[in-house]
Amino acid sequence: MARTTRKSVYYTLIVVVVAATMLLFLGAVSYFRSIEIQEAGNRLSLYEKSLSDGLERFQHLPYVLARDAKVIEGARGIGLDQLNVRLRGFAEKAKLEAVYLLDSFGTAIAASNFGTKSSFIGQNYAFRPYYIKAMRGQTGEFFGVGTTTGRPGYFISEPILDAWGAAVAVIVIKLDMSGLERAWVDAGEKIIVSNDAGIVVLTSHSQWLYKTLVALTPEQRINIMNKRQFGNQPLDLLDWKKTDPYSAYIGDQRFIHVTGAADRLGWDVHFFQDERRIYERAALVSGIFGLFIVLLLVFAVFLRSERIRQALAVSQSDRHKLIIANKELRNAQKELSQSSKLAALGQLSASVTHELGQPISALRNYLAAAEISGHITSEKTLLNFSNVIDRMDNLTRQLRLFIKPGMEKFEQFDIGDVIDGAMALVGHDIDAAGIKMDCSSSGQKALVFGNKLRLEQVVVNLIQNSIAAMDGVEDKALNINTEIIDSDVVVSVRDMGHGIGIKKLDELQEPFHTTRASGTGMGLGLSISAEIVKDHNGRMTAENLSKGGCVFCIYLPHSDTGDQS
Repeated sequence: MARTTRKSVYYTLIVVVVAATMLLFLGAVSYFRSIEIQEAGNRLSLYEKSLSDGLERFQHLPYVLARDAKVIEGARGIGLDQLNVRLRGFAEKAKLEAVYLLDSFGTAIAASNFGTKSSFIGQNYAFRPYYIKAMRGQTGEFFGVGTTTGRPGYFISEPILDAWGAAVAVIVIKLDMSGLERAWVDAGEKIIVSNDAGIVVLTSHSQWLYKTLVALTPEQRINIMNKRQFGNQPLDLLDWKKTDPYSAYIGDQRFIHVTGAADRLGWDVHFFQDERRIYERAALVSGIFGLFIVLLLVFAVFLRSERIRQALAVSQSDRHKLIIANKELRNAQKELSQSSKLAALGQLSASVTHELGQPISALRNYLAAAEISGHITSEKTLLNFSNVIDRMDNLTRQLRLFIKPGMEKFEQFDIGDVIDGAMALVGHDIDAAGIKMDCSSSGQKALVFGNKLRLEQVVVNLIQNSIAAMDGVEDKALNINTEIIDSDVVVSVRDMGHGIGIKKLDELQEPFHTTRASGTGMGLGLSISAEIVKDHNGRMTAENLSKGGCVFCIYLPHSDTGDQS
């Protein structure tokens, strides 16, 4: 019985919440609709003003041109070539599509577009209303598609009067209104400008252009044809429908629709705004209300789950202790594994040096025999073979560090020779990786006492690590700098790679420790390098750079006095 009562309460609450949400949604739709209508009216006023400003901007210009001395002379047939150039200058300065002069018969005798394929010169425009009105002594204005260019425009005309006040010619300017339409398109607006016959003359959507908002009568169509106002456009009816004072459909989409009258030509401006925003905002408000109810339910569930959490606290504590014990066990296993790695490294080093020692000695003997017998006649080839064998022999000797560390033959030399030798080995790798290389020094002779080949191996290892660290980096740069600081010669290798992360240098120097992908490194390089630097009474540091990458520094005692102790 109690369970049935509880279910009834739940169902009642759900019905109440849903009903309240629906009522809130309907109220929000009504409210936001009134807001959107007001905003649409404000934007309509803005576009009405921009249209009126565009039409009013050049109203004075034909009046000024009609009183220009050169234009008046042109009306008499004098200096037409010079007038063409002058009109072109007017059009370019004022950014007009065209300026042209019509004689008393309506034929263009001068034009700013002279010399072009679409020149107005020689064309007769006596049928245009702006010409007829100007010949009556009045200012004319007209919007239509150009019969010569096929481009629509706004025409303003002014009569040129003789001494008795009679019109003897007409000066006309043509404005291109497409810039205004592009501005509407860029703003993402939906705007229609219709003339007094309901024909769309300007719009943000080209598919609506030259459609009619109302059906034209036969008399209207004949009048439009006589004026050639819209060329061969069919003037079909636009697929739209007005549903109430502030709503209209275009096709299947419903819009808020507001309209206002322009200042000239009897035009009307129509502004359409998508109604989806109203429902989106109403849905948002309703969603917030529903979310609030959900949060209340979640809070109730949280209180119940809190009691359950407290009951689990004891078991979680035991689990934590178990995690700590497992961590200690893993650490112990890690230490054991490290010891095994060191032992394996010693065995591996002994095996490699033993197995490669005899073949290298034999190869050296074969080379000597070939030199004596004269089978190798090129000294350069002989020297290259000898250098390769010496390097192989030196590498096997380095592995003996992990068997019986000891001093190799030390001598005094310039650390720059070590840098040059390392670059000779890895220069091709640097070029292949597309790395910008920079070697610099303080200019002082940096002498050290040690084994040149072993130190060269250290620098080679650091450069190879830097090349690997910059894999996938766009701006690759590597800098090797040599300087003397106090009593030390310091060699720094700086790259723009991924850095060493949060790892310490001691971790990176452990045998078999590597940050590279499996199969690209054994993790012995830094371990061997650290041992070599120690044998030279030096030290090695590493740190991340603030702008990315890291720098490894090798500190070696400066042997400027020739002291070999």
